[in-house]
Amino acid sequence: MAELHSHARDFSREQLLDRLRDFHGHLGPFAMLGYRAGLLALRELGLPSHFGLRASVRCPDGPPPSCFMDGVQYSTGCTLGKRNIEFVASDEVSVTVTGNDNGASITVMPRRGLVGQFAAWLAEGDPEAGALRVLEMTDEELFEPL
Repeated sequence: MAELHSHARDFSREQLLDRLRDFHGHLGPFAMLGYRAGLLALRELGLPSHFGLRASVRCPDGPPPSCFMDGVQYSTGCTLGKRNIEFVASDEVSVTVTGNDNGASITVMPRRGLVGQFAAWLAEGDPEAGALRVLEMTDEELFEPL
Protein backbone atom coordinates (compact mmCIF):
# COMPACT_ATOMS: atom_id res chain seq x y z
CA MET A 1 0.00 0.00 0.00
CA ALA A 2 1.14 3.56 -0.63
CA GLU A 3 2.67 5.51 2.23
CA LEU A 4 0.03 7.59 3.94
CA HIS A 5 0.48 11.34 4.29
CA SER A 6 0.92 12.93 7.73
CA HIS A 7 -2.78 13.48 8.38
CA ALA A 8 -3.47 9.83 7.53
CA ARG A 9 -0.60 8.05 9.30
CA ASP A 10 -2.39 7.69 12.60
CA PHE A 11 -5.09 5.43 11.28
CA SER A 12 -5.24 2.03 9.65
CA ARG A 13 -5.95 1.11 6.04
CA GLU A 14 -9.57 0.34 6.97
CA GLN A 15 -9.91 3.71 8.72
CA LEU A 16 -8.51 5.44 5.61
CA LEU A 17 -11.06 3.63 3.45
CA ASP A 18 -13.86 4.54 5.85
CA ARG A 19 -12.80 8.19 5.96
CA LEU A 20 -12.48 8.55 2.19
CA ARG A 21 -15.81 6.73 1.77
CA ASP A 22 -17.43 9.11 4.27
CA PHE A 23 -15.92 12.15 2.56
CA HIS A 24 -16.86 11.16 -0.99
CA GLY A 25 -19.97 9.05 -0.36
CA HIS A 26 -18.57 5.79 -1.74
CA LEU A 27 -15.26 4.35 -2.90
CA GLY A 28 -14.23 4.10 -6.52
CA PRO A 29 -11.02 4.15 -8.54
CA PHE A 30 -11.21 7.83 -9.51
CA ALA A 31 -11.57 9.10 -5.93
CA MET A 32 -8.71 6.85 -4.82
CA LEU A 33 -6.57 7.98 -7.77
CA GLY A 34 -7.15 11.61 -6.74
CA TYR A 35 -6.24 10.77 -3.16
CA ARG A 36 -3.01 9.09 -4.28
CA ALA A 37 -2.15 11.92 -6.72
CA GLY A 38 -2.56 14.52 -3.97
CA LEU A 39 -0.35 12.54 -1.61
CA LEU A 40 2.36 12.17 -4.23
CA ALA A 41 2.32 15.90 -5.01
CA LEU A 42 2.59 16.85 -1.33
CA ARG A 43 5.39 14.35 -0.74
CA GLU A 44 7.37 15.51 -3.78
CA LEU A 45 6.98 19.18 -2.84
CA GLY A 46 7.61 18.58 0.87
CA LEU A 47 4.42 20.46 1.70
CA PRO A 48 2.00 19.87 4.56
CA SER A 49 -1.62 19.27 3.79
CA HIS A 50 -4.46 21.73 4.28
CA PHE A 51 -2.68 25.10 4.38
CA GLY A 52 -0.12 26.96 2.29
CA LEU A 53 -0.97 25.34 -1.02
CA ARG A 54 -3.29 25.45 -4.01
CA ALA A 55 -4.54 22.70 -6.28
CA SER A 56 -5.75 22.88 -9.86
CA VAL A 57 -7.64 19.75 -10.87
CA ARG A 58 -8.23 18.84 -14.50
CA CYS A 59 -10.76 16.16 -15.31
CA PRO A 60 -14.00 15.59 -17.20
CA ASP A 61 -16.99 17.48 -15.83
CA GLY A 62 -19.03 14.58 -14.50
CA PRO A 63 -18.82 11.32 -12.59
CA PRO A 64 -17.09 9.01 -12.43
CA PRO A 65 -13.93 10.87 -13.65
CA SER A 66 -14.83 14.02 -11.68
CA CYS A 67 -14.61 11.91 -8.49
CA PHE A 68 -10.85 12.44 -8.90
CA MET A 69 -11.37 15.95 -7.51
CA ASP A 70 -12.79 14.66 -4.21
CA GLY A 71 -9.76 12.42 -3.72
CA VAL A 72 -7.48 15.41 -4.28
CA GLN A 73 -9.49 17.48 -1.82
CA TYR A 74 -9.27 14.75 0.81
CA SER A 75 -5.51 14.16 0.55
CA THR A 76 -4.38 17.77 0.12
CA GLY A 77 -6.95 19.57 2.23
CA CYS A 78 -7.49 22.02 -0.63
CA THR A 79 -11.22 22.74 -0.67
CA LEU A 80 -13.78 24.93 -2.33
CA GLY A 81 -14.57 26.51 1.04
CA LYS A 82 -10.96 27.61 1.53
CA ARG A 83 -10.91 28.70 -2.11
CA ASN A 84 -7.58 26.97 -2.66
CA ILE A 85 -8.74 24.47 -5.27
CA GLU A 86 -9.95 25.02 -8.78
CA PHE A 87 -11.64 22.72 -11.26
CA VAL A 88 -10.77 22.89 -14.94
CA ALA A 89 -12.98 20.80 -17.23
CA SER A 90 -10.68 18.73 -19.42
CA ASP A 91 -10.44 15.41 -21.20
CA GLU A 92 -7.24 14.72 -19.26
CA VAL A 93 -7.03 13.80 -15.60
CA SER A 94 -4.32 15.56 -13.59
CA VAL A 95 -3.63 17.78 -10.61
CA THR A 96 -1.15 20.61 -10.20
CA VAL A 97 -0.28 21.46 -6.60
CA THR A 98 1.53 24.72 -5.85
CA GLY A 99 3.03 25.95 -2.59
CA ASN A 100 1.84 29.46 -1.71
CA ASP A 101 5.08 30.44 0.05
CA ASN A 102 7.72 29.14 -2.34
CA GLY A 103 5.73 28.95 -5.59
CA ALA A 104 7.05 25.44 -6.27
CA SER A 105 4.58 23.31 -8.18
CA ILE A 106 4.21 19.83 -9.55
CA THR A 107 1.74 18.21 -11.91
CA VAL A 108 0.74 14.62 -11.33
CA MET A 109 -0.82 12.68 -14.21
CA PRO A 110 -1.96 9.05 -14.34
CA ARG A 111 -0.02 6.71 -16.59
CA ARG A 112 -1.24 6.61 -20.16
CA GLY A 113 -4.03 4.05 -20.48
CA LEU A 114 -4.69 3.70 -16.74
CA VAL A 115 -7.90 5.74 -16.68
CA GLY A 116 -9.18 3.67 -19.61
CA GLN A 117 -8.83 0.55 -17.47
CA PHE A 118 -11.18 2.06 -14.89
CA ALA A 119 -14.15 1.64 -17.26
CA ALA A 120 -13.58 -2.13 -17.32
CA TRP A 121 -13.17 -2.23 -13.54
CA LEU A 122 -16.39 -0.25 -13.07
CA ALA A 123 -18.22 -2.51 -15.54
CA GLU A 124 -17.48 -5.39 -13.17
CA GLY A 125 -20.04 -3.75 -10.89
CA ASP A 126 -17.86 -3.21 -7.82
CA PRO A 127 -16.33 0.28 -7.79
CA GLU A 128 -14.82 -0.34 -4.35
CA ALA A 129 -12.75 -3.20 -5.78
CA GLY A 130 -11.33 -0.69 -8.29
CA ALA A 131 -10.48 1.70 -5.45
CA LEU A 132 -8.65 -1.09 -3.64
CA ARG A 133 -6.68 -1.89 -6.80
CA VAL A 134 -5.58 1.75 -7.02
CA LEU A 135 -4.68 1.82 -3.32
CA GLU A 136 -2.45 -1.24 -3.70
CA MET A 137 -0.62 -0.04 -6.83
CA THR A 138 2.75 1.70 -6.58
CA ASP A 139 3.23 5.33 -7.56
CA GLU A 140 5.27 4.09 -10.54
CA GLU A 141 2.36 1.93 -11.71
CA LEU A 142 -0.14 4.78 -11.28
CA PHE A 143 1.57 7.96 -12.42
CA GLU A 144 3.72 9.33 -15.22
CA PRO A 145 7.29 10.08 -14.11
CA LEU A 146 7.56 13.49 -12.44
